[in-house]
Amino acid sequence: MRQVIDDLTSVVADLEGNIYVTRPNMYGKAVTHKIATKEYTVLDIAVWLGCRIKNRPRPLIQVAFPNMNAEDREFLMTGITPAEWNKMFPLTGE
Repeated sequence: MRQVIDDLTSVVADLEGNIYVTRPNMYGKAVTHKIATKEYTVLDIAVWLGCRIKNRPRPLIQVAFPNMNAEDREFLMTGITPAEWNKMFPLTGE
């Protein structure tokens, strides 16, 4: 199943049920991220993300996806991948 939200944003499930979200990152380049949990459907994610992009009312992300990890929620909200986040904010002192 595939839900296209706009020219750069889509949500796709593969045959194994893995969900991949493609959306613009902070530089405007489309990047794809695999959602770690299979608890949510393509439609769940596409509806929430579409509302966010179109600035329509939606539940807070932690309410809509309480069992999604923080990296996946961050990607849905901002388009920042875990690799980009770690590059911007490297761990120090370890």
